[in-house]
Amino acid sequence: MPSCALPPDRRIRRRGEFQRVFDGGRRAHGRYFTVIVLPQSEGTTRLGIVASRKLGGAVVRNRAKRLIREIFRVQMSPKPCDLVIIPKRAAVGAKVADLTRDYLETLKRLGLSIL
Repeated sequence: MPSCALPPDRRIRRRGEFQRVFDGGRRAHGRYFTVIVLPQSEGTTRLGIVASRKLGGAVVRNRAKRLIREIFRVQMSPKPCDLVIIPKRAAVGAKVADLTRDYLETLKRLGLSIL
C-alpha cells in the first residue's frame, strides 16, 4: 500500500526557507488559518506549518499539523509556490470540512484557486 505521507520535497523545513516566505510572501487571514504564499517560477508546491504554544499543548499542536498536512495533500495548489500556514486557536475544535472550506477560500483570496 502506498504511503500517504507528505514527501520531504513538499515540505519547508529550514528556518531560512520559512524566513524567505515570511519576508516576501503575501498573507491572507481566514477564520481558522493565516496563509502566507510565495509564488515560485518552477518546482513543486511546498508546505510549512507554524504551530506555536498559543495553540495548545503538544497533542493539540500535532493534531492541527496532521490535519493541515492532509488538507494540503488532498487539495494541492495547481501553481508552484511555498505556503506557510499558521493555525488559529479556533481551528482546534473545528471539523475537517470547515477547515478545508476555510483553506480553499483563503487560497482563492490569494489567487491560487484550486477549482
